[in-house]
Formats: sequence, C-alpha cells, structure tokens
Amino acid sequence: MFYANKKTVIGTPQAQLTAKILATVKELLDKEIIAIHANIVSLPLKLWKDEPTALNWIKCLHIYCTIKKHIKEKDPLYFNNIHTGERIATMINKKPKLVNFTFA
Repeated sequence: MFYANKKTVIGTPQAQLTAKILATVKELLDKEIIAIHANIVSLPLKLWKDEPTALNWIKCLHIYCTIKKHIKEKDPLYFNNIHTGERIATMINKKPKLVNFTFA
C-alpha cells in the first residue's frame, strides 16, 4: 500500500501479538516450566536455542511482566536458570542482555 508516496507494510496488529505472548507465557506458567516471582523469571536453558531466540524471549517475558505482574517498563527484570538459580540474563531500561549464558 502506498501512503504519502511511501510504501507501507501492514503487519500483524500489536494487540494480536501481545495476546499471543500472554497466552504462551500463561501456558508455560500453568505447566510450571517457568516461574515468575517479583522481578525474577526462572526458566530452563533449553528454551533459548540461540542469541536471537533468547533476546526475543526476554522481550516477550518483559511484556508479560509489565502487563500481568504490573512491573514498570523501566524496572529491571532478571532471568535465572530454574535448576541452579544462576543469573543468565537481564532486562534493564528496556535493553535485553545475556549474562553468563552460552549456547549448546
């Protein structure tokens, strides 16, 4: 579609993406695959296969926590290994960062 002489692409509406994120995370919480306590998300390492996937998971879990857990967007969110409790990633000031995490 052209608008003001610029080509625009109509993608999936943000509301649909957010609803899908909320449903996926809720399903993982119900199955006790991940756990969220305050601003700490505990999850198994097998969910993150590579760096782009890991960063996407961090962003999606941040969206879930801001909507459902009422964490402010600028508040830090920490990601720990569910088995060892070791910190594997952070989301501070809306910037995801992998910490002490290597891909198999």
